Amino acid sequence: MLIAISTLAVLLILVGWKYKNHRTVHIPAMSLAFLIDLGLLLYIELNRHAIATLQKNMSSGADEALLYFHVTVSALMLVLYFVQIGTGIRLAKGREVSRVFHRNAAVGFLACRLLNYITSFFVVSNL
Repeated sequence: MLIAISTLAVLLILVGWKYKNHRTVHIPAMSLAFLIDLGLLLYIELNRHAIATLQKNMSSGADEALLYFHVTVSALMLVLYFVQIGTGIRLAKGREVSRVFHRNAAVGFLACRLLNYITSFFVVSNL
């Protein structure tokens, strides 16, 4: 079920990216994706104590490295979510100077979110 919810968030991000020039689609899609991702993170950590459980179940150095990579990419993704929200709000208020930074940060955000999604399949298998 968690993978399905994460997939929904990724699909919303892709919709938001595809319709980046249509604020009436872009802003709601990206906002909903953020809320889903934040809710997913809180659910996983509060109900499953995911990081502690995974650390306990790691069987090799490669597994541990993958876990730390996943956690690092996930943390960076959250930081970039807030960067995107901040620059997006400025753009919505007409501060066009934020557009280039918003666009460039979006590339990093998309990369982090996709890496988070891909590595989650491998990390989940260690639970």
